[in-house]
Amino acid sequence: MFLWATPRSVSTAFERVMKNSPKLDVVHEPFTDAYYFGPDRRSSRYGDRDAAEFVADRIEIETSIRNRRSGVRAFVKELAFQGEPYVSDAMLSEARQLIITRHPAAVYASLIKLKPDFTEEEFGFTALSRLYRRLRTIGVDPVVIDGDVFRAEPEATTRWVCEAISVTFDPDMLRWSDGRIRSWSSGEKKSQAIWHETLERSRTVLKPDPSPPEIEVHARHSAWYERALMVYGILTNCVSGRSEAPYDKNPLSLS
Repeated sequence: MFLWATPRSVSTAFERVMKNSPKLDVVHEPFTDAYYFGPDRRSSRYGDRDAAEFVADRIEIETSIRNRRSGVRAFVKELAFQGEPYVSDAMLSEARQLIITRHPAAVYASLIKLKPDFTEEEFGFTALSRLYRRLRTIGVDPVVIDGDVFRAEPEATTRWVCEAISVTFDPDMLRWSDGRIRSWSSGEKKSQAIWHETLERSRTVLKPDPSPPEIEVHARHSAWYERALMVYGILTNCVSGRSEAPYDKNPLSLS
């Protein structure tokens, strides 16, 4: 099964919860290298890798996902903008599909601190929209999760998701002694510490801020932000058991 996300949508925290199921084999963002370094890469943000360093193509990545441990189901967490250009319709149709999203204000406020020169594609909502349309076209109805509702109501949200995807829920899934998704290589540690610092220091799902600060959206991002709001609105209409997220009433300003 796949969990598709925008950046900063609490997706890795949800992935960490699902990692505690003995029936799931978690695969963390397998298409990252294809997007940034592979033969069909879509971004040169991080430069070129040494030619001697092997980077898998889309077919090899899909094969590796299918050949995970026997007796358990692969649970693939991926950012939509990294994976959607590469994943095949065949794999989408044969797997259970989940989408986790979050109000664009929350995504924007977090992303701009970590990647101030992000592109609209890296903002993630246009790719998530493409993916959603593809899923509906091939007859797949995804489970849609709101990241801030998950943070506010982690047990209830995890319980209904588990029911939807036929995974046995256990309250112990919401607790851990090590917040890491996996052990990072020496080349990954610095980057992962930046993106997942809060999760890696946690022992459970953290509650959302009760009073999020006002968000200032820069003029150069205003059109992206408006498009993201439309995508978010479409997706949240699909959220099962939806309750109000903290950012729903948050005042915004454009500058």
